[in-house]
Amino acid sequence: MFYTRRKRAPKAQENSKMKYRKSKVLIVDDSEVVRHILTKALAPEGYTIYSAIDGEDGWRQINELQPDIVLLDVEMPTLNGFDVLHKIRDQFKAEEMAVIMVTTQNDGKGIARAFEEGAFDYIPKPATESEIKARVRNAIRAIHLLREQKHLRQQAEAANQSKSAFLANMSHEIRTPMTAILGYTEILELEARTHKMPELFLDSLDTIRRNSGHLMELINDILDLSKIEAGKLDVESITCSPQAIVEEVLELVQVRAEAKGLKLEAHYQFPLPAQINSDPTRIRQILINLIGNAIKFTEVGTIRLETELLQTPGEEPCLQFSVVDQGIGMTEAQMANLFRPFCQADSSTSRKYGGTGLGLTICKRLASMLGGDISVTSQLNQGSRFSATVRTGSLEGIELLDELRDTDVPATSTSDTTLSSPEEEHPLKGKHILLAEDGPDNQKLIAFILKKAGAKVSVAENGEEAYQAALMAMESGSLFDVILMDMQMPILDGYSATRKVREAGYEGPIISLTANAMEGDREKCLSVGCNDHITKPINRRNMVEMILEISRTPEPCLS
Repeated sequence: MFYTRRKRAPKAQENSKMKYRKSKVLIVDDSEVVRHILTKALAPEGYTIYSAIDGEDGWRQINELQPDIVLLDVEMPTLNGFDVLHKIRDQFKAEEMAVIMVTTQNDGKGIARAFEEGAFDYIPKPATESEIKARVRNAIRAIHLLREQKHLRQQAEAANQSKSAFLANMSHEIRTPMTAILGYTEILELEARTHKMPELFLDSLDTIRRNSGHLMELINDILDLSKIEAGKLDVESITCSPQAIVEEVLELVQVRAEAKGLKLEAHYQFPLPAQINSDPTRIRQILINLIGNAIKFTEVGTIRLETELLQTPGEEPCLQFSVVDQGIGMTEAQMANLFRPFCQADSSTSRKYGGTGLGLTICKRLASMLGGDISVTSQLNQGSRFSATVRTGSLEGIELLDELRDTDVPATSTSDTTLSSPEEEHPLKGKHILLAEDGPDNQKLIAFILKKAGAKVSVAENGEEAYQAALMAMESGSLFDVILMDMQMPILDGYSATRKVREAGYEGPIISLTANAMEGDREKCLSVGCNDHITKPINRRNMVEMILEISRTPEPCLS
């Protein structure tokens, strides 16, 4: 005896049907006949069905039941269907409740109005049972898809927040010891040169400093990429000089080129705008990375930075910076991987030349944020040309240069405060500084730098000690010239300590010290009452300059 076995639906499909059948459907119609017809058609589908006799009753039940689907009659007394629809859309999102209008209007205007005002679909009067079932079924599927999409979006946002928290913690844990490593290396180098230590000693220190710098570049690249992916990396649009940017970049990379015996050249294709509206910091970041790669992959020859204005009718003008080298070059297959995160031309590139492959990814995304792009042409063993474009903004009224000008002023303004040698000049002489820092290595390092610059230093090992020291200074009528407040400390962290100090009426300057470098960390420090912010690892010169500048402000009078 032969028989056919009925094939069962996949488990996921069965679960999906069960989920849809549990949906709540509310029928709002002042006609008992219509309510009966709709209920009869939908009852076999397994939905939980409710009914309301008019618009007011419908709106009351909508708030009580919060159904998945509302079948809403257009023409009803006291509160018509469109009035109820307005209320629903004011209070509930599309994924929370779908509305299907039930209407006798077949001229198209009423149907168009329903869609415009937020209805998902409509059912004409009269309608067959199959049509009623199909339209409701489609609405329920759509609303569940919207809910799943929202759930997935929330999961993605949660995962992104977890990633940001991980990166922030990673950054903090690495930056904190890097402060001591880089700081003491710099101090030892200064002492070694002063006492004319053997070359091996200096070379060893240089190796430590150089590799520490590479590690910091990696951390910064990862954080930049994370910010870009999260949409939290801001770019400015300020007036800046392309010529000044190019000259500053070449000055910054000159030492690296000379160390390999390479020649750097700048070539300008005139006319060029004297000024553009863009983000000079991000342009410098792109160019330094591109030229750094050119230096890395070039053994002999010249590296040329070309600058040219591109103008296409009907489009906003762009400035193009091209870095041309005579290095190892690439094949077409190698170029295909260039702009993918953590990828280089091939695996041997990383082994021979080092690097993570993040730099070009970041540069391409930065160029895109500046309204441009990065492209590359290359020939194996001949060299490469990387071209980065950025939007210039409107050039109306902007002078176009036919030759270079003297650029005494840098591309962006900087502080007038400069120090030739803080250790020799004792710029902080007479300043009394409270250092709140729990790490013993960083305590010693920062205190050493400050004392070397002439300051008197008091140390607090946690936020509570810093708070008590600030209160004692207030009571004695002699505030600290500056409080350096580490933000991650035991007992009472720097955020809480700063907030308590400000609430107690302390008005002296407070500078936050933090190894956190994610988006919003600076703003968080300022929001609790800090005057400024220093990121670890600490730059000795910048820290001394900031303290000198902020302590020049007249000390507030205590009442």
